[in-house]
Amino acid sequence: MNMTRRMKGAYILIPLLCTLCAGCDSKDESLMSTREIGFSTTVASSEAEPGTRAEATTDNLTEMGVFAYFTGTGNFSNGSSTPNHLYNQSVKKTGGVWTYSPVRYWPANANEKVSFFAYAPHTAAVSGNANDKIRIAKPTAFNAPGRPVISYSAPKGELDLLLSTGVTDCTNTHGPVQFTMKHAMTKVVFKVKTGGSDSKTITGISTECTSSADFSINDANTAVTAENIGTSKSTCTATVNIAVDGTAKTVKEFFLIPSHPNDTKVTLTYADGSGSTTVTATLPNVTPNDWLSGKAIGYTLTIQNNQITAITVNSDITWDELKVPIPSDTDYDYIIATAEDLAQFRNDVNNSRIRPAKALQVADIDIQDLATSKNFSNDATDWTPIGYNVEFQGVYNGNGHTIKNLKIKTGKTGEGTGLFGQVIQSLLVGINLRDADITVGSPIPCTGTLAGTVDQETQVNYCSATGKIRKVPCNADGSQPYITGGLIGDAKDASIILCHANVDIGEGGIYNHTSSAAMNACTIGGLVGYMSTNKSRIASCWSSGNIKLGPIPANAGYIVTVGGFLGGDAHSGDIYGSYSLGSIALSFSGMASSGDTRTVNAGGFIGAVNAVLCTSCYSYTPLSLTYPDIDSQGDIGTVKFGGFTPQDYSTFRYCYGDGSVLPRTSYFNYKISCYEFSDSPNSTSYSCNTLGGKTVQEILRPSSKIKSSKTFRCAKYDSSINAYYTPSMLYILNWDSDNFWKQTPADPTYPEINYYVDVTSL
Repeated sequence: MNMTRRMKGAYILIPLLCTLCAGCDSKDESLMSTREIGFSTTVASSEAEPGTRAEATTDNLTEMGVFAYFTGTGNFSNGSSTPNHLYNQSVKKTGGVWTYSPVRYWPANANEKVSFFAYAPHTAAVSGNANDKIRIAKPTAFNAPGRPVISYSAPKGELDLLLSTGVTDCTNTHGPVQFTMKHAMTKVVFKVKTGGSDSKTITGISTECTSSADFSINDANTAVTAENIGTSKSTCTATVNIAVDGTAKTVKEFFLIPSHPNDTKVTLTYADGSGSTTVTATLPNVTPNDWLSGKAIGYTLTIQNNQITAITVNSDITWDELKVPIPSDTDYDYIIATAEDLAQFRNDVNNSRIRPAKALQVADIDIQDLATSKNFSNDATDWTPIGYNVEFQGVYNGNGHTIKNLKIKTGKTGEGTGLFGQVIQSLLVGINLRDADITVGSPIPCTGTLAGTVDQETQVNYCSATGKIRKVPCNADGSQPYITGGLIGDAKDASIILCHANVDIGEGGIYNHTSSAAMNACTIGGLVGYMSTNKSRIASCWSSGNIKLGPIPANAGYIVTVGGFLGGDAHSGDIYGSYSLGSIALSFSGMASSGDTRTVNAGGFIGAVNAVLCTSCYSYTPLSLTYPDIDSQGDIGTVKFGGFTPQDYSTFRYCYGDGSVLPRTSYFNYKISCYEFSDSPNSTSYSCNTLGGKTVQEILRPSSKIKSSKTFRCAKYDSSINAYYTPSMLYILNWDSDNFWKQTPADPTYPEINYYVDVTSL
């Protein structure tokens, strides 16, 4: 009897990165010799419990087989296309890098196409095995037609066979080719416990299973199938040494052909004080079949009185227990699993090979892994931004994963620097930078750990950063100051919601592009440096980094604006439900012989305000000034400090600026100005001395709900699985004080942002 079954369930993403290089075989008359095909892999992790197993993981998957079909200008056809470009090509991972020989190339003709299929492990890796045998059933040679069929027999239960759906009809304008690798087997998990208070040591376990099956790798529009399923049984046996008691413990995980035979026998051997005992029982028969490809099923066996007295079935378990589940990859052009994937993605963006681009990150990334990369080693110490001298446009979904150890020692020029340089018309979501380290050493107008500039209705959701921006560039490019922000440099036209930054700024001093500039201007903010248009809006964000700036000379025409959250704005904008912590420490040096030309504005929340509207925001940012030469200096220009902002030409509603730690004007011969909140607070602005019995929580979240006049576009965040999704239409919502502030913070002095708000209900 032959059976056919659709495969579904758990999967593994293996991006196939198509790059170009020199050196094409002479027989490849229609192929260009500029980009070789490279590989990277991501294998989803699974729950780790005791027991011998051979589950495929990112670390232990070291070899796979690839088929590539060059079809000219026609589409892939299962009846006629042949794997003439790659036939069962072994691709091996050494030192974290996938390599193979000879390399293959994209077609030169834009209308010519290549289709790809893959499986793992490669047949060569198991060719000598007496058990767990796999072979290529079809096609039989590089000139034989048809998509691959993998035959599997003599199972021992240790082989986690992976198969991919096809990536078909790709042209040379296609981005990196991404395989979706699926688990072909069923993971059958056996747990054992005793029925009483005694303990036993399990020394062996075996189970019956189906003896053989063929697996076909279909194209991207259909599922992978298991077919020609054998009718005879095999027995999988494992030797273990696991002590069990009244609490169920995992003894063994087998990887079995997805067909549950009737009357499947399972046998346990165990030792106790009376010797060794072997017991056998029959697993429950189920119709329809409950052993499915890519799925896991669990059996808990209870042993008592030298017999298996009960078998409990758990079919509601997943193959993988992931902290961050992977959304469907069908909405994405790129799967980012490694630092090399990220660097290649950057190259494709910067070389204008893709626009717009949609990328999904599926693993934590360490940029320092590039130090040993063949092609990207320089990026380990001096990252070139995504969107360098060209705007990034599209989607980057970090899905809550981290990118750590980003280092930039900028010897390049451009509009902006950071992980991204310039971003337009995009969605950045779930990107978490950790231990970023940026030193600006060239005239770059806009610097941020995440992005230098964001513009043209870019949406930034659920992003964060920690690290340092060591030097602050200070110069004037026309009439605009150079800008530095802990997360984003210049938010020109952007919606930023549910983000935060803990980035220290300025410990390396000030970088001047030229020493002869008539004006040295810079704007610095703990989260965002500047809002240069009236279209940007921010909600439910916070900053906590320390800003240290100086020494600022007396007669160099410095215009410095610094805020714990936002540096300043040029026109207007909106900020709702946000706060700043951290600190701001400034230092002055020198004396001016004919008048001090410094203009300095420092605010706990905003450095200087032109027209931005702030609602339900607070700051606990202490400010300080060091100036050893103050007694010998005459007028020192315009220097102002404010607990919230020193310069207010706008409206603040339901806001608090602590103002308890400010420079004292008397220490500086009354030549500076200091304000607890601002130079012109209104009736709903509060400082440490004007609370009037209110808590900060009561100020920011009054009994009557505050609601934003502007809307935000936000991706869905599912707190139950800690995952971010980017549907084609983002949720449009208004910020409000009831939903985005926690109702009962741990300390009402420090209101807390509600990151688990259900944006779908607003």
